[in-house]
Amino acid sequence: MNGQLSAQPLAEVIREISATGLSGALRLTRERVRAVIYAQDGALIYARSNLRAHRLTECLRRWGFLTAEQLTTFAGTTAEADVCAALVAARVLTEGALPGLRVRQTADVLRPLLLWTEGAWDYDPRARLAEAGAGVVASNELLTELLLESARRLPAEFAAARLADADLLAPMIAPSAQLTLLPTEAFILSRVDMPLKLADLVAISGLPETQTRHTIYALALAGLLTRAVWPPMFAERTLVTAARTVATAEPPGAQVAAPDALKAAPTIEPTLEVEPDPQAEIAALLARVRGADNYQTLGVARTAAAGEIKRAYYALAKRFHPDRFRRAVDDAQRKHVETAFAQIAQAYETLSDDKARAAYDLKLPTESVKASTAAAPALVQTPAPGASQAVKQASAEENFQHGLTALKHDNPRMAVAYLVEAVRLAPQQARYHAYYGRALAHDARTRRQAEVELQAAITLDPVNATHHVMLAELYHLLGHTRRAEGQLIRALGHDPHHIGARQLLDQIKRQ
Repeated sequence: MNGQLSAQPLAEVIREISATGLSGALRLTRERVRAVIYAQDGALIYARSNLRAHRLTECLRRWGFLTAEQLTTFAGTTAEADVCAALVAARVLTEGALPGLRVRQTADVLRPLLLWTEGAWDYDPRARLAEAGAGVVASNELLTELLLESARRLPAEFAAARLADADLLAPMIAPSAQLTLLPTEAFILSRVDMPLKLADLVAISGLPETQTRHTIYALALAGLLTRAVWPPMFAERTLVTAARTVATAEPPGAQVAAPDALKAAPTIEPTLEVEPDPQAEIAALLARVRGADNYQTLGVARTAAAGEIKRAYYALAKRFHPDRFRRAVDDAQRKHVETAFAQIAQAYETLSDDKARAAYDLKLPTESVKASTAAAPALVQTPAPGASQAVKQASAEENFQHGLTALKHDNPRMAVAYLVEAVRLAPQQARYHAYYGRALAHDARTRRQAEVELQAAITLDPVNATHHVMLAELYHLLGHTRRAEGQLIRALGHDPHHIGARQLLDQIKRQ
């Protein structure tokens, strides 16, 4: 069996050899470089190349076991087994040190080979290592380390392209205490405690897509994540031939059944899922987060364990991530969705950290007192699905009035909770958008959405001078002086006696 490394990377070939328990020789070629990797029952036992730096004597010199003078003494010895015997005879090395050094040499040979994205490979299941006793089995931990290390160093686009959106990934094993993960790798692993499609895992990670896919590929290759189906490297006939080669006791012509490890992976039947109405899902998302504390946002009890909190977040992320609604919403609605999901993510970040959760729990009574002193009443009950337009309008107005009260008492967070519901129930009311934008402007993280809401208010009611002034105040806060002046001039065009517009315009001109 043979192939090209651009289509079947070496790391994936090695992974399949290990997973299927194959024995034989894997030969690699790239321009003038030649290398061979020997495997026995799925374990790597030896690797060498025609590069001088990979000779055992050169490796020993590089590692400090041989001086330059000693190196010349063994320069004429070519066979690795003879070199080992000569080094032991000369008491340069002990017999007991040789296995570890041969494993280290094999690792040094493999490291550059694993980075090849061009070249050819050829696998021969009948080949065996000729040098008796030369093979030393590399540990699973070393193989994991080599595969992870090489995947990190592969071009990000190359690694990312090795995965498909439909790939199913699941948690596999806890990383070895001796294996040091990068922060991004540890972060991705923390997000996986149940089978997830690659697209869903990318979505909930919040990281750039190429970086996330590259990291997931490295973790899957190292066995830290389980990838349900890997692209097959070997044809089925090759695997069966390899199995027959090992089964030397079978008489010629006997039928050899492939062992369980060599059988094709079970087919995962696709399931048809009925997609819920996006607008109904958006309404549910906004209703979930309005005025809720972190526990209510995630839908868990105050006594919830860490695992329950994580599962709740994953379920919500899969259901409500903004990318799911990209085609179903306009720009203004998209901002509502992004802000609501950010609240879910913030709730998870707080409650998943023991110290942050403890500090948050201590603040909850204080926030309750603050809410009561701010004269903010209980949240208005959301009208049931199918409620009449009059009922929705009445609920929207009640939420709007509570939002104004919260703003007057300097409680913008509570105001946002009420006003977003007012906007949801009555999206054609310009003043709801305007004051929702004003509430959002209190937080630097939501000022971009505040601009969208204020612009929506002006679109719905273009002659309302107050709405133009509100947008001018936001632009002034952001340092956009010309934009602020433009809105104030428009405001005065609609209402020449608007005091707020005059005052702010005079202030800007004096600066």
